Amino acid sequence: MRWAATWAVGASAAFAAGCAPNRCDRSEESNPPIEFVEATPEGGIYETSAPDGDLLYFPGGMRYALKHHLGARPRWWQVYLSFERDGTKSGGTLAQAAGNQAEVTCVDDQHLIIVNGSCSEYWLRVVAGGAIGADDGATGAAGGAAGADGDGMGAAGGTGVSRCYGADADPGGGSAEP
Repeated sequence: MRWAATWAVGASAAFAAGCAPNRCDRSEESNPPIEFVEATPEGGIYETSAPDGDLLYFPGGMRYALKHHLGARPRWWQVYLSFERDGTKSGGTLAQAAGNQAEVTCVDDQHLIIVNGSCSEYWLRVVAGGAIGADDGATGAAGGAAGADGDGMGAAGGTGVSRCYGADADPGGGSAEP
């Protein structure tokens, strides 16, 4: 009986401390996409920052519209998270995102939309490439990279001109699917 009472008090304290399932608002209405335009590709590869650079603040519900400047839709992308603002610079680490830590909701020839679907706070780094038809040699630049064949890290193809972000954005939110 004593154990049950102790457990009930502990569970109540955890719930009151914010361990409830709906502790943050992740809705698009409360978290509209922020366009990030500061990074440009080199050799057909787009990076929001170097692994030891200034990563993007990525709290729960945050949405980024990453303007990738690849000239065409990237065929692959990888999303990394850190608990440190400067990634690996000060002894921190980077790890690939999983599950709802970073959801790719739309990819087109201009933007990659990334959403933190969790309520956890991270720092974000995104790498993308393999854009078909890009001008600076991006086509096949990372042909052996994970996701280049559309295996879930990135979806290949797509010829539509609907946009993920901006004036011509698809009101349905677009899709990362081909």
